[in-house]
Amino acid sequence: MLAKSRFTEIVGGNIRKYRQKAGLSQDELAAKCGFYRTYINLVETAKRTPSSYTLYRFAKALNVAVENLYPSTV
Repeated sequence: MLAKSRFTEIVGGNIRKYRQKAGLSQDELAAKCGFYRTYINLVETAKRTPSSYTLYRFAKALNVAVENLYPSTV
């Protein structure tokens, strides 16, 4: 089983990857999601673990499936 800290790192990294791929700054993503930029930074740096609803909001703003933000199951 994946440790919570590792899960948080992977999710934050995936959010950063898709944000950068979309050409968005943290401020722009925050505006699209309705979050503060500081929260985006905390998630991307694995200092906060987002809830499932928060991940849904990230996915919607980034135009990706929620599954893309979760760790892959290998």
